[in-house]
Amino acid sequence: MQKAVIIQSNGTGKQDLDALLRQGWKVVSVTPNNSPSYNDFLIILEKKGENTQSSNNSSEPKKE
Repeated sequence: MQKAVIIQSNGTGKQDLDALLRQGWKVVSVTPNNSPSYNDFLIILEKKGENTQSSNNSSEPKKE
């Protein structure tokens, strides 16, 4: 599962990013945002859920 957060030059979005990181989300990409302010960043986060991992594990034996 992925989420995106935009951190604006005035700091908006930083608290959201901090909260997601505390919840176990990992940053996979940081890109300068295409906007009038070059201090904005688009941050992509990823979290691997237990349901996704267990469903993948349960489907592997069926394929064999």
